[in-house]
Amino acid sequence: MGEKAGAQANIKVSVLPCQSYDSKLLDRCIAQAARDAGFPDITGKRILVKPNLLKAAAPDEAVTTHPKFVAAVLRFLWKQKAASIQIGDSPGHQNGKAVGKASGVFQAAMDGKATWVDFSPGNPRPAPEAKLVKSFKLASALDDCDLVVNLPKLKTHRLATYTGAIKNLFGLLPGLAKSSMHLRFSDKIQFGTMLVDLGLSIKNCFHFLDAIVAMQGEGPGNGEPFPLGLVFASKNAAALDWVAASTIGYDPRRIPYLVDAIQRNGLDKESPSIDTGDYTIEKNRAKGFRLLPYTAQSNASLSEIPHYLEPLALRFLAERPIFHKELCIGCSACIRICPTDALELSRLKDGKFQVRIDDRACITCYCCHEVCPVGAISIAKIVWRPSQQKKKK
Repeated sequence: MGEKAGAQANIKVSVLPCQSYDSKLLDRCIAQAARDAGFPDITGKRILVKPNLLKAAAPDEAVTTHPKFVAAVLRFLWKQKAASIQIGDSPGHQNGKAVGKASGVFQAAMDGKATWVDFSPGNPRPAPEAKLVKSFKLASALDDCDLVVNLPKLKTHRLATYTGAIKNLFGLLPGLAKSSMHLRFSDKIQFGTMLVDLGLSIKNCFHFLDAIVAMQGEGPGNGEPFPLGLVFASKNAAALDWVAASTIGYDPRRIPYLVDAIQRNGLDKESPSIDTGDYTIEKNRAKGFRLLPYTAQSNASLSEIPHYLEPLALRFLAERPIFHKELCIGCSACIRICPTDALELSRLKDGKFQVRIDDRACITCYCCHEVCPVGAISIAKIVWRPSQQKKKK
């Protein structure tokens, strides 16, 4: 996840303005950000580039790392005399190469003379400093690289509140292994702890965050593009995410996994020693960025609630996926990714599709919300209204 800070050490996070994906502008920005944040010597090293390829989407939708951002990083890595560059990701339910082609990242990789790699399970990677998971079976591509260059996209996130460098590393779990982690750690606090554990299992990593156009609102897959005009870079994922989340208006002290990550890097959550150079968060905080509410401290499936309290829970407590049949195209992406098989798809007489949810099985991981290609799923509390008797005239 990054270098662990000493008691008095400052961690560097470079934050630079970059108003567009113009190639020349990007080349200058990536080079300066790397220089400011202490990019290591990679002469003769094997590099694995990990973009954010959540699902098939066009570049201007801000769902994935922009292909021109990826291309600029590849040019930079070759200039730094890398011996080889592999690039890949493992979307939750779609083929990585297919998502790469839809997003333009695959073509950027081919033009940039990188080798595309499909993620498959590799050797177990120990995480001795972890709290919950002491070993991860991550992508085998990690076994053949000296440095991971992580290229997340800055987005809001229904489960994690904010997603950036730490959360993007979750994509190193191949295929449906991610769903099993959601099932294993259905409590939001524990899921965030697992994310930090995973980051600690990757020792050599550098992060460039694409925040030139970020995602606001219903992230990470169905929000709206927001022209933030920034590039972040750091050796330390926790520090980078702390600064980036603050920049868009969040208080990272209210995002549990960011607090856990910053503290495990030896920093005080009240006043972390993060060196951002001339960049001051207070003076540059984004205006008008539409944030999601802070995620609840923990969550439980309705099956854990006493039976006699279920109606009350449904009315006042439950915040879960809401399926809109007028938008659903029946692609079954939500069905395939659901870790608890809580969803059932049917076709109605009028030809529309309807997804039914078993609230007792749902663990509110919001995976279905992430992968829906048409925004047919929203997240909200259930509105429960008893039938009302008609008033007598």
